[in-house]
Amino acid sequence: MEQHFSDIIRDVLADCEIGFQSLAFNPTEKDWKIVQPLTETISEAQIRKIPQSVEKKGQFHPNYTFDKYIVGDGNRMAHAAALAVAEAPGKTTFNPLVIYGGTGLGKTHLLQAIGHFAQTEGTADFVVYMTSEEFTTQYINYVVEKKDSTSFYKKFNDVDLLLIDDIHFLGGKPGTQKEFYRIFNRLLMERKQIILSSDRSPDKITDMMEHIINRFMGGLITDIQPPNLETRMAILRKKAETDGLSLPGEVIQYIAGHITSNVRELEGTLIKLIASSSFTGKDISIDVAKEICGDVISRKDQRVSVLFILQKVAEVFETSPNQLTAHTRKRDVTVPRSVAMYLCKKWTKQSLRTIGLEFGGRDYSTVIHACRKTESDMQTDPELKRKIESVEEKILPLV
Repeated sequence: MEQHFSDIIRDVLADCEIGFQSLAFNPTEKDWKIVQPLTETISEAQIRKIPQSVEKKGQFHPNYTFDKYIVGDGNRMAHAAALAVAEAPGKTTFNPLVIYGGTGLGKTHLLQAIGHFAQTEGTADFVVYMTSEEFTTQYINYVVEKKDSTSFYKKFNDVDLLLIDDIHFLGGKPGTQKEFYRIFNRLLMERKQIILSSDRSPDKITDMMEHIINRFMGGLITDIQPPNLETRMAILRKKAETDGLSLPGEVIQYIAGHITSNVRELEGTLIKLIASSSFTGKDISIDVAKEICGDVISRKDQRVSVLFILQKVAEVFETSPNQLTAHTRKRDVTVPRSVAMYLCKKWTKQSLRTIGLEFGGRDYSTVIHACRKTESDMQTDPELKRKIESVEEKILPLV
């Protein structure tokens, strides 16, 4: 709190003196209760509890832990919320916690990291992790084989922490949704922690019962955006470090600069590079990276991306992509920068926040302002309109 949010707290409580002190939660209390700091003796006794039950052995991937999760601008909020509920399941207002975002951005990693933490730190006695597809399959099996959905309902009686991945899979399955809502509602009433992931915002899930969506909206909903360049580079460094590999900085920058869609594809490209290098016995250099990853990157370069638009706008306006992402307010840079943001919003599927991050970590409101200004200036400035059309001529063949 002190490290990440002290400035915000001081701004809100401008007339108050703010201090920070670590507090501890009594793990046996079901109600929200702040306790005085533990004495050293009691603290040592409670450092480790008896390992709690899990729904099945080995349900968590050993690499999906908080210490192996790279935090960047696109996932900072989701990571902070996940850590908060892992430390105190059912004792925060983040219940349910819904994390949504595109494929391969780290939603499953966060859910499993919560389960890992609860398991190793003893913050929850009984943890269940499953995908919504597994939930559906198990429910159908209970109904078909045992002719009794009540026994399926009882399966979750003792759950303290429920983690369900890809909740959007329940869309269009009213029978499974009813059973899920029954379990979901009871666990919430008993102040048990529920964490869900989805590939879209809950209100965008098709054919999902309205009262289920309303319950989702009553907790905390946070998204994960595609990582920016710095985060992509950090992910590659961490992955290489985990694999005991030292990668040249230019190789990391080359891969991170071209693979921009999601973390999974980024790591997959690195694995391909490592495998090919080990088979051929060649050291990993920038030339080797270009040779091995050329087919992947060439396919990426055929798509309309933020990087592609940056390059084409820079060419037409006779500047450089680095200038467009730099923090300068010179008019010969701010105009093409606004144009680039406008074209990224128009021709890519990236969110406003992601576009802002790619332009030097700017806020999404800056992107909105840039787009509106460009649209307005095009009406009165024929030369600007001509240049924008010139860039769009380079984009259209790739659409």
